[in-house]
Amino acid sequence: MDAVRIPSPRGTLRVWQRNATIFRKYWKTALLPNLFEPLLYLAALGLGLGAFIQAGGVGGQSYVQYIAPGLLASNAMFAASFESTFNTYVKMKIERVYDAIVTTPVNVEDVVAAEYLWAGTRAALYGTGFLSVLAVLGVVFDEPLIRSFWAILIPPTLLLIGVMFSVTGTLFTSLIDRIDLYAYYFTLVVTPLFLFSGIFFPITDFPAPVPQIAWFTPLYHAVNVCRELAIGPSPGVLVDVAWMLVFTAALFLLPIYFMRKRLIS
Repeated sequence: MDAVRIPSPRGTLRVWQRNATIFRKYWKTALLPNLFEPLLYLAALGLGLGAFIQAGGVGGQSYVQYIAPGLLASNAMFAASFESTFNTYVKMKIERVYDAIVTTPVNVEDVVAAEYLWAGTRAALYGTGFLSVLAVLGVVFDEPLIRSFWAILIPPTLLLIGVMFSVTGTLFTSLIDRIDLYAYYFTLVVTPLFLFSGIFFPITDFPAPVPQIAWFTPLYHAVNVCRELAIGPSPGVLVDVAWMLVFTAALFLLPIYFMRKRLIS
């Protein structure tokens, strides 16, 4: 880890700006699928399955109110995961974008930190779009899905969630040499997180050690924070935020170290 330097804000911002400039050309086609997928889950499960949930719903909420904030968190996870896996791999191995960038005064640390920030930015953009749709749907169906002014903190929370999952996705990317290996990451990491992080049902209802294992996973805390902000947070939400910050900080330099070994050889 001695060879790893702290990313410079200037270099990081320049690479982030490059990504943002390119994204402006195709943002409409990139945004729509990320709105449709969570809406389909909301309709099929929130409205469809929700019709079979008992009148009391879950924790005093209707089922659609319960799952909507969790889908916000998972939307950020998927956006950041795809950006930090497939997109990063293409730029690194196929288009050789990173090879070109590191021949400039921008170094590897700046590149990786910028990719973290860019993945977080995309997660926040997609999630904010979905949040807006949820707010409109709540008005249309006279069943508010976002019920607290604290929801204004959801977009920056989605940025943090995106950075967190970008760190894990970039770490996996830095260790593989074939793009087909992402099937393992999404099947064995992303999908279990999606199913067992409290989006669709309370994890506390499972027997031990499932709730204890879930507590040590990142999406579980992301779902908790989004749900709390949507309905009005309790002080316990600070524990979830602190967990995400510590998790992100603990892994932050690892992908940089391995990416440096791959790009500077």
